[in-house]
Amino acid sequence: TENLEGIYDAMQEKIWSCAQCYTCAARCPFGNSPGGLVMLMRETAIKHGMESAKNVLRPFSRVMLKLISTGNQLSPDMITPDGFADWGPNVAKVDAPLELLRKAIPMPTLHTTKTAWEVNLKTSVELYTIWEETGVLDSLETIDENLFDVIQDIMDEKRDDYEDWLDEQDND
Repeated sequence: TENLEGIYDAMQEKIWSCAQCYTCAARCPFGNSPGGLVMLMRETAIKHGMESAKNVLRPFSRVMLKLISTGNQLSPDMITPDGFADWGPNVAKVDAPLELLRKAIPMPTLHTTKTAWEVNLKTSVELYTIWEETGVLDSLETIDENLFDVIQDIMDEKRDDYEDWLDEQDND
């Protein structure tokens, strides 16, 4: 509580400069992970609709719309978890030939956009429910109300489509 202004200032700009690569944890002799703290500070900034969060996320609203409305851009066969073990909070524990593993990813997997963009209707409805229940959509509404409204309309339409599909299954 002594340095609330410093924390507020950090949440306005400094936290958005971190790439969250978590290599700081690998270098820290005490195993501390400032990347994890940055993640929490970003979540707080978004939850409270801080101007810094709005400014940083504004250019990504089109990407968020695409992602939320059509599904993940990556298909499961495009990512080999072993090849990217140094991504995320477990970076300090990695002892693998990452360069070799990444070279082993076959090129044809980069041509699976059809698979990546098609999302099962039931899966979409389940994801929307998870986002509602976990507060993701509340955070989105705080950051970008217009985007929230568009996504809400898409969600309602997909839920209606799913209900229609279920009714058709009952009639068959």
